[in-house]
Amino acid sequence: MADAEGIWADKTDDELLEAAGELSEYTKEGERIIRAELQRRGLPQPDPPIGVCSRCGRSIDRSYLHEQCSQCGEPFPPEILRLLGAPTPEAMLETVWRTADAGLVPLVKSLLEGEGIEYLVRGENIQDLFGAGRLGGYNYITGPAEFLVHAHNAERARTLLEGLDAPPPEPAADPNDDA
Repeated sequence: MADAEGIWADKTDDELLEAAGELSEYTKEGERIIRAELQRRGLPQPDPPIGVCSRCGRSIDRSYLHEQCSQCGEPFPPEILRLLGAPTPEAMLETVWRTADAGLVPLVKSLLEGEGIEYLVRGENIQDLFGAGRLGGYNYITGPAEFLVHAHNAERARTLLEGLDAPPPEPAADPNDDA
């Protein structure tokens, strides 16, 4: 890497500052070398990246103008697009789990929050709003509580919640039991 460090050491301050404004266009190693040279010269450091590409790890700079990684083409998630000020497409939500068991709702919330998955619960607080109340576990007018997540997190959420409402396994037969 000494060659690359030497190349950046030979650049003018203006060239170095211009490169600092486009750090997301460089590899991680290139970004490190540019930042080190800026520091060596006492020039201002650019803002830290607002994130990294989930596929290749390239830094995402706040001034980046695209909606996908310049290295690998991976689309940025909505939270990065918001930070970039890019128009975010309408959120596509998918139902990942339904339950009539009000006791499982806090558990599902905890699991999703623990994984950093944003969610929306539809029908959680209106179960007892209508006069019929709950019959057989949920209100037949409103239906069961539903958990919805962004489409890009749906598969991960389904995997996380898989088997949560499955009935408990049958106890194994005791071979010493004569009955």
